[in-house]
Amino acid sequence: MAPAEPRVEVVACHPKQDIVAAGYGDGMVLLVRIEDGAEILAKKPGDAPVTALAWSADGLLLAWGAEDGTAGVVDLG
Repeated sequence: MAPAEPRVEVVACHPKQDIVAAGYGDGMVLLVRIEDGAEILAKKPGDAPVTALAWSADGLLLAWGAEDGTAGVVDLG
């Protein structure tokens, strides 16, 4: 049996650019530029699945929340 890949649990589109934030079942948050698939690791994998993502209106902050109640904000400014 092949090892299981972490699954995407939640996504949020950037308000101004063609970028998608993806929250994974292993706690990772990845930013992906739609144009070319370039990726930026916004949050390393953790203990609980990411279940919520939200961008600020200006697109400079990305908030995340996990199933275990932990949360954080990634400042991209």
